[in-house]
Amino acid sequence: MKPLRNKYLILNYIFIFCVVILFLNDHFFKHIFSSWFTGKLSDMVGIIILPLILTYIFPKLKIHSVWISALLFAFWKSPYSGKVIEMYNKFTLIPITRVVDYSDLLVIVFLPVSYYLIKKINCLNLLKIQKINPAFILFPTGFVLMATAPPPSFSYTYSNGNLNCRKCVIRVAMTQKEIVDRLKENQIVFDTVYPMSESTYKKYPFFKQDDIHFYTIKKFVIDKDTLKNVDFAMRSIGENQTTLHFNGLQTSDDISTIRLFVKARKHYSKIIFKELSDALENKQPENGLKEN
Repeated sequence: MKPLRNKYLILNYIFIFCVVILFLNDHFFKHIFSSWFTGKLSDMVGIIILPLILTYIFPKLKIHSVWISALLFAFWKSPYSGKVIEMYNKFTLIPITRVVDYSDLLVIVFLPVSYYLIKKINCLNLLKIQKINPAFILFPTGFVLMATAPPPSFSYTYSNGNLNCRKCVIRVAMTQKEIVDRLKENQIVFDTVYPMSESTYKKYPFFKQDDIHFYTIKKFVIDKDTLKNVDFAMRSIGENQTTLHFNGLQTSDDISTIRLFVKARKHYSKIIFKELSDALENKQPENGLKEN
């Protein structure tokens, strides 16, 4: 007899909670509160969700979906999945990437939660969600899972500062060398230019392809503001075209709430890009900049 799908594997409050956290973390928390915890949070809830979905779609798997999920997750987090990602990115409008970080495998310890739900869900009446078609949960969950892999830009818009700015970028009609030289002529000097090692290129192959480099200004004075440890990245996007990313800085401002954080990020990105734009356009105004 063909086993029936148990809709309560996905129609339960733990599953819904994990999906909501996954969505919020990938699209908000990681960008606003970038930390080790938010970096691992998506993996934590994702590893709970995956076996439940597999068992719902393929009822014959039963608890075997737990160890299958562990193997799939380990493969995804290994270098061996690189070829699969490259092939996927050739045919998709939204490219993805992933970081080979074996510490992510620690989240496998959350698989007993999935195991328990698969074994006991029929007895856990308080967790069940009634009178909802499973399709209304399954399809949105699929989109959330597909969007959980960060885009390539996520890996080169990181900052060690307490104020990060993931999507703060302008496009410059110059090469990276021309940008560095022009800024230097206007007394804006990068204190640190991070060299790229072979291990870095192995971890992020597109860094070499897109000629991505990282820079830091330890002390950046703009009018009355003295900014510390201002992190940048540059990426070549064509002949004499570069995207210049302001990734973040260290600030003593009160950024304890989302409102204060967003306000500070808006303020600093505005004054930094204005200062850089003025310096880059100082000698040749025809080399313009435009926000990306």
